[in-house]
Amino acid sequence: MLWWMWIVLWVALIAVSLIFLVVVGFRVFRRGMRTIGEFGEALDRLEVNVRPDDGAGAHPAGVPGIPVPAVFSAPGDVRAARELARIRRADDRRSRRIAKRAGRGQPQLLQDMPHL
Repeated sequence: MLWWMWIVLWVALIAVSLIFLVVVGFRVFRRGMRTIGEFGEALDRLEVNVRPDDGAGAHPAGVPGIPVPAVFSAPGDVRAARELARIRRADDRRSRRIAKRAGRGQPQLLQDMPHL
């Protein structure tokens, strides 16, 4: 092979490598910009969760329906909410048990009778 063929070969290899790097860099840049745009949209959607500065008329636990981490809540509030949830779960279990026994025609338990 002639000496100038080696130069042409290496120039072609470097040119193809540079073109490849430019194309890959452009694709990564476009995907990165798309990801940043989606991140901005997600932040806009999550702005609803931010408490207002003045606190006037705000729900005490943030936005209704969106839970606040227990770490940021008062311990008494967390205890009361946990106790309320525990009582609600027990009542739900009792009502399911009563309905199941009534559906099978079985006698009810005295502890399941709320009026006794």
